[in-house]
Amino acid sequence: MNASSKWRRSAPERPTGFILPTVLVTISIVTLIFLVAMTAMASLTKEASEARARVRFLQDALTLEARLAHLATTERLGPAGLLLDAPLPPGEFQTLSPEEDAAFRAGMAAARDLRFDGRPYRVADRVVIRVRDQAGLINISRLSPIEMGRLMTRLGASETEAGNVTAALVDYLDPDSLRSLNGAEASDYPPGTAGPANRPLRSPDDFLNVLGVRSAIDPPAWRALRPVLTADHLLFRSNVNTAGTEALQVVFGLTESQAQAAIRARERQPFNSLDEVVNATGAVLQTDVEIAPVYASGRSIYTVQDIRSRWTYTGRLVTTPSHPERPFWIDLTELGETQEPMMDLEDAPEFPAASS
Repeated sequence: MNASSKWRRSAPERPTGFILPTVLVTISIVTLIFLVAMTAMASLTKEASEARARVRFLQDALTLEARLAHLATTERLGPAGLLLDAPLPPGEFQTLSPEEDAAFRAGMAAARDLRFDGRPYRVADRVVIRVRDQAGLINISRLSPIEMGRLMTRLGASETEAGNVTAALVDYLDPDSLRSLNGAEASDYPPGTAGPANRPLRSPDDFLNVLGVRSAIDPPAWRALRPVLTADHLLFRSNVNTAGTEALQVVFGLTESQAQAAIRARERQPFNSLDEVVNATGAVLQTDVEIAPVYASGRSIYTVQDIRSRWTYTGRLVTTPSHPERPFWIDLTELGETQEPMMDLEDAPEFPAASS
């Protein structure tokens, strides 16, 4: 036996059974780290993409907001919204000849409409804007007891509950702590609740804090009506030309079929008087004629929506032509998301560009 063969017999065997699991564990750890890194990168990429999409949408929304403000301050306000490219109205003491009057009326008839009744207007292929005359919404801050009763009935409340809420709302709004007839002050509210705010409603959701409202109304009914509710104690007007079916029923006392008849009639030609509403619907209007004109209020709620990303941007535009420095105001702006289904823009009219 030579020395080399003796050395081979005495050399220790390699622990192959230990090395293989170690390699597998190492590979698993490296793979796990790689997967975690890839997941993190994918998440960061997604977040960056969403951030870019949000910025692009906000740029589109602010551009549309500026276009709307320009149109609202340069075009004529009509019964149902803006009359684009319409002739300016004659001066207060100006007398028109028959020819001038005919030309003026022809120009009015040829004017394009930008309706403030909430219909969608298309911008490019993915953005829509809806504009609502605030006087066409249900203004909780200015409802009469009868109108409040109709609203509460649509929200699922009983007649007794509607009366209690109407009385409690009076004390919720007034600045004092004196209980009105059948009203509710702080001592009547459950412990731990804020009690009456003693100020005007800041939004329709404030209405839910009035004693008895949450227990009286049906939540699905509230969610369905919420888009057509507003709260503005400075707005005294209601506009039959921009009110939807819900507002026509609550504020004007029309039945559902009468409300639909009114909408069909004003689509052909906006109403110039409440008598025309009566003639078109056969309804007996249950509203105060003094606060129910047929012209838009100059206070508009607008919503811009990206139908792909579901981002929404809302705000309010208030035109103040008599103000020496600020012809318009923009407030109540909010960026959010909607859960509404995708809409078909094929039949939606295009939002008009600013006039040259």
